[in-house]
Amino acid sequence: MQSLNTLNTQLAAVLSQLEAITAEDEKADKLVLNLLDLVNQRQLLLNELLESPKEEDRQVLQTQLTLTNQFTARAVPLLKHRQELLHLGQKSQKQLNVYKSIGSE
Repeated sequence: MQSLNTLNTQLAAVLSQLEAITAEDEKADKLVLNLLDLVNQRQLLLNELLESPKEEDRQVLQTQLTLTNQFTARAVPLLKHRQELLHLGQKSQKQLNVYKSIGSE
């Protein structure tokens, strides 16, 4: 249980760091990879809890569900913003390619 609480704290810290920096920051990629790793570790621990649930685990699981929803609510805007940046980058690259092809004629 302690390791789950530790993971939750680390996950919240990584999300805070991602919210505080721009997507273009070099640290962002490492933070996203770290976030993915923490989420995977958390999922494994939650799966262990769900393998043989006991009545006393009910409150713990409810708390974890609430935390999952909070983490998701924080992560979705970050994901959308990064997807928009990728889309804009692709659009800019296409426009640049058009200009290059016009210039070469």
